[in-house]
Amino acid sequence: MMTEPLKVNRPAPLKNVAAFSTLLAKMVDRHPDDPGLAVFSGPSGWGKTKSGIYGANKYRAAYVECGQFTSARSLLMQILIELGETRPRGSIEDLKTDAIMLMVAEPRRPLIIDEAHFIAKKRFVDLLRELSDKSGAAVVLIGEEMLPKYLEEFERVHNRVLEWLAAVPCDAEDFALLAASRCSGIEIANDLAAAILDKTKGNTRRIAVNLTKVVEVSQILGTRQIDLAAFTGAVGAIFSTPKFAPRKFA
Repeated sequence: MMTEPLKVNRPAPLKNVAAFSTLLAKMVDRHPDDPGLAVFSGPSGWGKTKSGIYGANKYRAAYVECGQFTSARSLLMQILIELGETRPRGSIEDLKTDAIMLMVAEPRRPLIIDEAHFIAKKRFVDLLRELSDKSGAAVVLIGEEMLPKYLEEFERVHNRVLEWLAAVPCDAEDFALLAASRCSGIEIANDLAAAILDKTKGNTRRIAVNLTKVVEVSQILGTRQIDLAAFTGAVGAIFSTPKFAPRKFA
């Protein structure tokens, strides 16, 4: 049974959260002659962003998130705002210079670029290499599992990656921590815990959705003990991971 609640107001200390925090520590304390890029990659839903946000708070990192339409200019403006520049302006070269100067002032403050797979196939990804090289600050890219493959196209970026960290799916220990954090006071039977882990294939986000349903079932049935039969009887099948076609690297 998973019954002990976590008495902390922060993400459950899952393996990915701990591993990313260790990665940031390595990058901040690296030898001055070592390159300053790192990559944290893995499938969607494996807790990379939560790990990144926790690490950013712990190490005062500047944290920005890319999207499908992120450009060099919009990325630099996001970075500058995160670094404290309220009204960034000027050419791309001006913005880059301003960002470097702010990063030089705090070389132990990392820059985290989340959803970096959106820009990893664009030539301006080299901008991140330049920011790190010229400031001495660590730049950590977070993205989906194709991110390392995309970066192979840019040797000047790829050969400056000091640390490659792959996210891992949740295991039974991680599940217990998530359950304690999200289902405080509810006893989740072993058969339900095993079924959720199996059906979700360790996907943190899908596990979290099922744990939300566990709380709902507890409220509906008026009981603090939920097993597989009670869960499926109240809400139906476990929210599982579909069989997606294998990803193709462009």
